[in-house]
Amino acid sequence: MAAMLLCVNVLFAQRDSVAKAIVLAQDQNIPAETRVKKALELIDNSISHPQSVNDPFAWYVRGYIYKEWYKAFETQNKKSKTRLEAFGFLKKALSLDTSHGKPFSINASFHYSGQIATITLDYDQKIIKQILKYLGSTFYNDAGSLLDQTNYPTAIEYYEKFKEGMLLAEPNYNIKAREIEFKNALATTYEKIFRSDIKIQSQFFGMTESLYKQVIALDTNNNAANYNLAMLYYNYGVDLINNMSVTEDIVVIENITEESTALFKKALPYAVKAEQLRPNNREVLVCLMGIYFSLYEQDKSDGYKAKIAMLDKDK
Repeated sequence: MAAMLLCVNVLFAQRDSVAKAIVLAQDQNIPAETRVKKALELIDNSISHPQSVNDPFAWYVRGYIYKEWYKAFETQNKKSKTRLEAFGFLKKALSLDTSHGKPFSINASFHYSGQIATITLDYDQKIIKQILKYLGSTFYNDAGSLLDQTNYPTAIEYYEKFKEGMLLAEPNYNIKAREIEFKNALATTYEKIFRSDIKIQSQFFGMTESLYKQVIALDTNNNAANYNLAMLYYNYGVDLINNMSVTEDIVVIENITEESTALFKKALPYAVKAEQLRPNNREVLVCLMGIYFSLYEQDKSDGYKAKIAMLDKDK
């Protein structure tokens, strides 16, 4: 009985320490840098105790304090390690929680500002989910700004964090629009890498193609994906022909010609779809004119050339 009582007292002592950390983090009478830093040190020391390791409340507090540090000092740091850690701690709190979503309260007593503080703190999954939603939105914003030829791996990681956070917060959240937006943007980045050197960066052709097809699978009428996929195929076909040397062996020339023709044929249905979605769009008409010209369908190419001339005349 004495051993059991000791165990319970130790548990509450640890929760008292954890509770003190969150009270300290929220104390507006102390400068933000001081209070959050001290709270962070306190919770890091408390979490290592055996009684805290599997305590969802402790991990929630740790995630909350790390979020506060990020919010106060690192919102401009797109590669903040603190934000990633806060996200992980809050996820761990949810994974350890056996309350089935029911809120519960923590009673705590500790020395604070020279006095004994006795408080009751509420634990609620809704609070954790709200923080995950907030962090998820910051990941999404930074993913968009990091989508360039150097930082795209981080952008992908952050987009996945956004999805994970939003779906933990709102299991029925409709991710489709965001998925389309991000995949289109990532495909554009991949295409730029591919175009920078089509021989050295050849793997990015298939990666770009795959992303545009994924978008079209989500939304058949997505104009950007249809047009950009058509241009991906068309431009690559043109590149193969332009880079072909007249001194090449006849067999090599025939193979390149067949490959480029296959690319033009692949481009055609997506360009036709893009025209259906945006009739009289000059860029699409130019694309179709070039595709039909490359496929030796001169009449159709001339027809689009005439349409382009009419558009230019009406300007």
